[in-house]
Amino acid sequence: MASSPQYLNGVIVLAGGTGKRLGGCSKPDLLIAGDRLISWTLSFLPEVPTAVVAPNNVEVPEKVFLTMEEPPGSGPAAAIVAGWRKLANSFVFSPSDIIGVCPVDAPLAGLALRQLGRELMENNEEADEKEKILLGQVGEVTQYILGAFTARALMEMARANPLNRSVRGVLAEIGFATRDISPDYAHDVDTPADIAPVTELLRISR
Repeated sequence: MASSPQYLNGVIVLAGGTGKRLGGCSKPDLLIAGDRLISWTLSFLPEVPTAVVAPNNVEVPEKVFLTMEEPPGSGPAAAIVAGWRKLANSFVFSPSDIIGVCPVDAPLAGLALRQLGRELMENNEEADEKEKILLGQVGEVTQYILGAFTARALMEMARANPLNRSVRGVLAEIGFATRDISPDYAHDVDTPADIAPVTELLRISR
């Protein structure tokens, strides 16, 4: 499948969180800076096939796929695989195609995916040893659900029985590399205290 100018062939958005520290609200539906959080996150993504992994009562744009891991609540690794299967059932991908993965509560994550997708593609065009996954890194923290994944890596995840397993554990078996990204790209809305700084990031990034 031809990639977009942003070096990605598709995107999976993980949006099934319960938002316990936000009073139990639906994170995708959290209103911030005048719009839903999921709308902000989607707005920074390139125009490529996109699957949102979230409950079926979450509204998404007409061209965006909605799916959920089975059984619901079986973890983010299973959610990534559910999103991949939704895309793979509708489009033909080559093993080297690049799929971005990001959480719904980091609205600027799409900017990181552009960077990571480009770096993964350039590395794999030039290096003898190909990378399967390139994750964002902020300081000493690896962003396990913010990264560029080859379709080959997602196929391996699907075969790894990801139900109720951590993303970190599954990816450790497959292998991954990391690249530094801006902390702004990974800044998520996890508590009420995060709303003001993320609102400011959105204001200056429009």
